[in-house]
Amino acid sequence: MIKSICLNQRAKLGKKVTKHCTYKEARTIGILYNMDEFDEEVLSKLIIIFQGDGKTIAKLGYTDRLDVPEKSKNFIFTKKDISNIGVIKNDHISFFIRQTFDFLISMDSSQNINYKYILAISKASCKVGLETESYKDLLLMSIKQGKQKSESALSLVKYLKMI
Repeated sequence: MIKSICLNQRAKLGKKVTKHCTYKEARTIGILYNMDEFDEEVLSKLIIIFQGDGKTIAKLGYTDRLDVPEKSKNFIFTKKDISNIGVIKNDHISFFIRQTFDFLISMDSSQNINYKYILAISKASCKVGLETESYKDLLLMSIKQGKQKSESALSLVKYLKMI
């Protein structure tokens, strides 16, 4: 409860409106995803599409599992990586947050407070993702999630290219 209040308050302070570029002009794209909802196959397809368009990609995943393999720890965070007052305990997460991505793609529908906090304080110019009530105020563009999450993620790319 206390963690939720603190993170929500700090996230509100981090919100700001910034200018963004078109997809064609974009050079860097960050992907923030919930690895409990989206598998590596979907993520790989997105990365192939973006790299094929000449974009530099960085990814950071969230999981509720606490048994994250050692080789994945640089790219995955859990609730243990964020203190109750919003202090980031992992250098890789801090580095990801500080990146000024042209676009940050959010792939999550769980509405987890830890995930939402990272999304809110990210320095990305334009945040896009799947539509949820919780993230509506954090995303510049969102699409309704279909029955297949993988199809929704690929549809997001289609619309992103129209920006």
